Amino acid sequence: MSPAANPKRWALTGRIVTMATEGDVIKNGTIFIEDNRIAAILPKGQPAPVGFEAVAAVTTGGTIYPGLIELHNHLSYNVLPLWRVPQLFGNRDQWQNAKSYKTSVTGPMSAIALADDGSLLPALVRYVEAKCLVAGTTTSQGITLSNWSGTIHKYYKGALRAAEIGSPPDLPRAHSKIPDIDAEDWAKFDNELKSSACFLLHLSEGIDPKAHSHFLALRNSAGDWAIEPSLAGIHCTALDATDFGTMAQHQAKVVWSPLSNLLLYGKTTDVVAACAAGLTIALGSDWSPSGSKNLLGELKAAKVVSAHFNLGFSDYDIVAMATRNPAAMLKWDSKLGTIAKGKFADLVVVKGVTGDPYAHLIKSREQDIVLVTIGGRARYGTKKAMQQAGGSGEALKVGRSARVIDFTSPDQDPGIEKITLAEATTRLSAALGNLGTLQPHSIAMSAAIASGTVSRTGWRLALDEQFGNNVQLRPRLAYNGIRTGPDLAAVAAAAEPLHPIKLDGLTVADDPVFIDTLKSEPNLPQGLGAAIAAFY
Repeated sequence: MSPAANPKRWALTGRIVTMATEGDVIKNGTIFIEDNRIAAILPKGQPAPVGFEAVAAVTTGGTIYPGLIELHNHLSYNVLPLWRVPQLFGNRDQWQNAKSYKTSVTGPMSAIALADDGSLLPALVRYVEAKCLVAGTTTSQGITLSNWSGTIHKYYKGALRAAEIGSPPDLPRAHSKIPDIDAEDWAKFDNELKSSACFLLHLSEGIDPKAHSHFLALRNSAGDWAIEPSLAGIHCTALDATDFGTMAQHQAKVVWSPLSNLLLYGKTTDVVAACAAGLTIALGSDWSPSGSKNLLGELKAAKVVSAHFNLGFSDYDIVAMATRNPAAMLKWDSKLGTIAKGKFADLVVVKGVTGDPYAHLIKSREQDIVLVTIGGRARYGTKKAMQQAGGSGEALKVGRSARVIDFTSPDQDPGIEKITLAEATTRLSAALGNLGTLQPHSIAMSAAIASGTVSRTGWRLALDEQFGNNVQLRPRLAYNGIRTGPDLAAVAAAAEPLHPIKLDGLTVADDPVFIDTLKSEPNLPQGLGAAIAAFY
């Protein structure tokens, strides 16, 4: 790509945590940015690079990290508040059929998806993208599925990077769904893995033999494993040291969501065994109904869980799970994941420059985020930092602090409504407060879809494995003659009456209900919820 005739050049100063190796920290330095890339990184006192002599650097007064990269989320569900999980479960099939789950999660989201008059999908995408940005996440995963249009990607082609979109050839797109027929056919499934750079798939969600069978089904009658270097197994909570050894032999990876695992099952992935086998591990917050509000929160969960179970992870190890590790898993590590000359300028700046630099990020709250840049563009930050960085956008507040967020996308489809965060919040709050009225419309639409009588025009939200989308988020191979994976028919059965619920708060700082619910969750080990809450 040829350089722009008049490249945009700017710079920012602070403590720089490159994440290249542990301890590679510049206590006081400057990052010089030209267009979308890092042009140079220099300690304080060194002369500016050629072309930057007249550039006045933005003095952040903070610590600069690579932008956070999340490899497991169900983004469209992140309008829902944390679900108080009623009991311990052994596998995914059990909790998806719980009555309170249907009234707290599947029912409300079905109402939003199927009773949408066209105003809720753009509002939802705007809101959940903002939840990522305000917490320093620059890339996330989990674009909603759509059986209405193959161009759902356009809705998520905004400020936030999406792992499934990428930016080929520099950032190859990841896969996170597989055609139904291929998910049930060993050879076709293995071929899908072989043809992908990174395939993010749910694997063995749960802790009982049924969840474990999901992994064992990857082995065919000849003893060959449908495991490839591209496979990033999400959850893997039922796997043991032998299983992780098998994954390591095939150079697979693991995506860990500790808080969600503990909320549902009271246990989490044996990440010590995974590490001992040599597997790369990344973090994901999963989704707001049974996980952290954002990836910044999941860093805290990982630290608390590591301490509680004596897992032995250092603060550097945990931060690596949200920066360099996921970049490597996506095959993006030559462009992102660490701060280095020539890489894309995806950065997050956190207030303060004292103490251990890795613990500093883990301890930080949403109100400590000073600036977020994606591809060299200031996308979110304090009002002052955004002004100094040449950014502009919509005003909002996090706690008592004035912030600015920029959602603009030059190549956004003109047919997609441009909506403010404020308007998105109003629309979603109204819809979630009116679920009882929306539900009959959604049930009628569901019946019309099933009968094939509905006209498939316009945009519709189709939810992860709630509706028949002809795709799967996990392999569905047979083990001992029984197909593994969740039972969609059971999910769809017997809709429960819905009642109003509140839109999940954008940040923990503005959502005291999150902390109260977290501390009351019955399945968490004693004191763990309070230990996470103490960070806030």
